[in-house]
Amino acid sequence: MGCVSSNFLNNEDELNQLGHSALGVGHHIVSLTSTTYGLLNTLDPPPATTPPPPSRFTLKPPRSESPEIINSWELMEGLDTESFRFSPLPKPSHKENSNPNLNLNPKKPNSGSVLSDRFERICPPNGEKKVVIYTTTLRGVRRTFEACNAVRSAFDAFGIQICERDVSMDSGFKEELRELLKGKENTVVPPRVFVKGFYIGGAEEMLKVAEEGLLGEVLQGLPRKVVGGVCDGCGDMRFLPCFRCNGSCKMVQKQKQGNGIVVKCSDCNENGLVLCPICS
Repeated sequence: MGCVSSNFLNNEDELNQLGHSALGVGHHIVSLTSTTYGLLNTLDPPPATTPPPPSRFTLKPPRSESPEIINSWELMEGLDTESFRFSPLPKPSHKENSNPNLNLNPKKPNSGSVLSDRFERICPPNGEKKVVIYTTTLRGVRRTFEACNAVRSAFDAFGIQICERDVSMDSGFKEELRELLKGKENTVVPPRVFVKGFYIGGAEEMLKVAEEGLLGEVLQGLPRKVVGGVCDGCGDMRFLPCFRCNGSCKMVQKQKQGNGIVVKCSDCNENGLVLCPICS
């Protein structure tokens, strides 16, 4: 490889023509020979050959042979069945069941035995076959009010119809409760629960019976509450304004001289209310 010498270009005209050609001014003309061309080929790396793509996996069709059938009875033939560990238990003989004290199917105690064994017989008026609860609707003492709601909700969960006697709406209920639990300490504070003529106690005693799972048995046979039913007379308020004095607790009593005097109504309580004749 070398530059073109003046032997090949003697005329200045030819140089001028080459200078004004497409190669541009100042460029040299290079002549390649066979040897230099072979050297240039060795400088270029050979093209990388791509490996052939791997052959794809083909799934062979399943064999059409039928599965092998193993007969377990043939394998167990000749074995001693009495040698197995988990052998069936022998049936009890008639002599074992002849013991009168042995009860193979014990039954749960009925509600009468649970009440009579654990609770005292104290029956409120007209409370032999119902649930009577002495409660209060006043929120002056928060703990007492929440205890009354807890007892009421426990009975509502069983759908039992209860007879609620609010001592805050009628002082007669408070005196009635004091006479029932005369001689007992802190028994006037509601709530107080009576079931079928037996005194259960307060909120703690009643909820303890519910936790032991005995409340459902104690309430067997009691009338059920109609789902969604509301008293048509009082709307489940259990009290109505007095029909005689219209809740004023006062009446005008006429005398022989024609004059009238104001007296207290004898039909309503101190709040001018009477019990609902439908749901009471």
